Amino acid sequence: MARDEWFFRIKTATRALVKMVGTNEDAGIIAGFAKSQMHRFTDPTDPALIPLSGAMKLEAECGIPCITEVMAAQCGNHLVRSDGSTPPKCMVTAFGKLSDEFADVAARVGEAIEDGNISPNDHAAICDELNQLIQRANQMQGTSGRLRAVDELRRSA
Repeated sequence: MARDEWFFRIKTATRALVKMVGTNEDAGIIAGFAKSQMHRFTDPTDPALIPLSGAMKLEAECGIPCITEVMAAQCGNHLVRSDGSTPPKCMVTAFGKLSDEFADVAARVGEAIEDGNISPNDHAAICDELNQLIQRANQMQGTSGRLRAVDELRRSA
């Protein structure tokens, strides 16, 4: 039975999610499946695909919609975040944005310690900047995962 390209793209996206959380065992704990089942979900020779419930749990854990992106692309769509932004298409862009966020955190800390007293408002502002940095780092991780999945797809073709 010949399989369509979408099948292999879902397998590759599943493999990328598993790698982001660690091992098949780690992914199985998160998704609610045995390690052997997770192996089947990532094995391109096995017809089993990860159920949506498991895919959604892994995507939530990573913060990266790898499988959802594959499903959207299959229908000719692409994902856009609720704030209207789209994920970077390359590592250089992702790294540049991450570096900008880190610079914002460093500037905020510098402003806070300038007078030698870090106020509760300073702490709140630093936490806000750190949250933005974390979001950007997750976005960069997603870009890396997507590019790795594309690379694995090319190698298996």
